[in-house]
Amino acid sequence: MLRSAHALVELHERRGQLRDTALVAEIDCRRVELVDDINEWITQEVPQHRNGAALHTESLGAVIDRMARSWVNANQAIDVTGARSDNTHKHWYHLAELVDGYTDLIADVTGGRRRLPEQ
Repeated sequence: MLRSAHALVELHERRGQLRDTALVAEIDCRRVELVDDINEWITQEVPQHRNGAALHTESLGAVIDRMARSWVNANQAIDVTGARSDNTHKHWYHLAELVDGYTDLIADVTGGRRRLPEQ
């Protein structure tokens, strides 16, 4: 899963540099494949509790893809507006919120309080 998450970061970095819509579409297709890989991994590794567990609105792969995009945006904000700018702070705060949500989601899934959508 970590390799897939790292690959998503790299794809978001490249995607932000491209203007060719065909290449952007190729990157987006690869992102979908990686999200599916993450979703398949979680399905195999973590049993899903169906009885009484609330359904989460997104797959784990989709959450990780959003975190990867946020990571890239936060790092780009440093390069563009500097480490101490309000814009950079906003991006890093958003990433921290996503990480907190991810941590809560994992705790809820493994604790049987939440389940992930089926593929």
